[in-house]
Amino acid sequence: MAGALSNLLGIQRNPNALTLLPLAVDEAGDVSFAIPSMAYDAGDALLDAFTLPADVYAGRREPTVEDATNFSLSLLGSSFLAPAPKNALRSGAAYLGDPRLIKNPRVVREMMQQDRPEAGFGGQLSNLKHKPLSEMEYEFVPTEGGLLVNRTVTPEQIAEGGKNVIIPLVGDRTRAGGVVTSIGGKRLETPVDMQGGYQFGQSKAQMDDESVWASAGGIPQGIQNQVDLAGRDADNVYLGYVSMGGKSDSVSHHMADALLEQIKVSPLTKGAKKAFDKHLRNLEVVDKKTKKVTKPLKDWVGLDDPNISEYVANLTQGQRGIFTQAMDKRSWKDMGFPDVAETRLAITDPELLGLPHGYGGQFIGRGRVGSAIDENPSYTHKTYPNTLKGDYVGGLDEPLPRQIMFPEFHKARRDQKAGLVQDDRSFNIGNPSIQRLDQEWLDGVMQYYDDLEAGKFD
Repeated sequence: MAGALSNLLGIQRNPNALTLLPLAVDEAGDVSFAIPSMAYDAGDALLDAFTLPADVYAGRREPTVEDATNFSLSLLGSSFLAPAPKNALRSGAAYLGDPRLIKNPRVVREMMQQDRPEAGFGGQLSNLKHKPLSEMEYEFVPTEGGLLVNRTVTPEQIAEGGKNVIIPLVGDRTRAGGVVTSIGGKRLETPVDMQGGYQFGQSKAQMDDESVWASAGGIPQGIQNQVDLAGRDADNVYLGYVSMGGKSDSVSHHMADALLEQIKVSPLTKGAKKAFDKHLRNLEVVDKKTKKVTKPLKDWVGLDDPNISEYVANLTQGQRGIFTQAMDKRSWKDMGFPDVAETRLAITDPELLGLPHGYGGQFIGRGRVGSAIDENPSYTHKTYPNTLKGDYVGGLDEPLPRQIMFPEFHKARRDQKAGLVQDDRSFNIGNPSIQRLDQEWLDGVMQYYDDLEAGKFD
């Protein structure tokens, strides 16, 4: 697979990882100019690092600690040198992915509770330094009968028979099965309905519509296409949740509604609101491909508009992401605007708080071969209107890193000589992977659990 640098320059990559000569020889024996492998990978990482700020601002990408490290080190002519847990380089190499993305979830959560900056990898609540978690306040009220009772499944159970597969459901960390009624000591006029998130497939969506997942655009159909493809040979086509970064909820209605409801009951001055409104209308975003400059929220109606909630609900995900990111600034917070970090804590599922980026298996469903996408479900997700049919199976007791849960994807990336730095983007925006749940997969999972228990990722 061609990387970002070759796409930009139109120059191929020399597949020989050891040569430093800017040449390549094709099967016919013709010699052509090619980027040396090491320089190619460094350049790809460099380009990836410098596109980080625009991607983050537009809501296309969730920054992690390794992103920040690669960005900083790229300025120095280096990359991919971030420290890893003890013995993780050896273990990570065996797992064919970035060793820094394999962390002990328990240790990361402890670091987050201690407000230590190392608790990144999806654990961050904000780009700003925020008050300790122990000082944050919110109230979540569960809805009686709002979720199916949790079930635990084991890797052995879903791999039983050797002819099952699993397909990823990449999603944010929002909670489900209740409402948020207060944040930061402020009682909300209209509680925020929490729909998930990974437990969407345990909610009324499953009970009323037999849906296991919701998304927008062509994503549900893309997943269903993979279910249909895999179902030709597999006995069971499982669907496994994989977590996005800690701030991936920026584009969701959960975050937007929670912020707007707090603004309603906050003592903000008219001047502060007008200043924020003007800021949003004048925000400029540069398209990476076309270089065209746009103002995505130039028609922003204003915080005091009586229909502001309906207006924000009809924004695109990218526009809602810009709204959230814009408010997550010290200057607005000092004027009395909502604390985005505290808001994020309120809408994040506690089981996923501080979980390393890309860990999954908390929800496992079973796809239905030949099912149609439901574009008019009775239980509608406010952010993601289209749903995928299936059945709730359960969840793993101990979540798995993506490279353990979907090793064939990472093996294919390594066979293509693709850089580790682009794995996350490729996994999230490409066709959903189909992973065979055979004995080799099960052995890898058991090895990870053994390494985890031995403290190799602490």
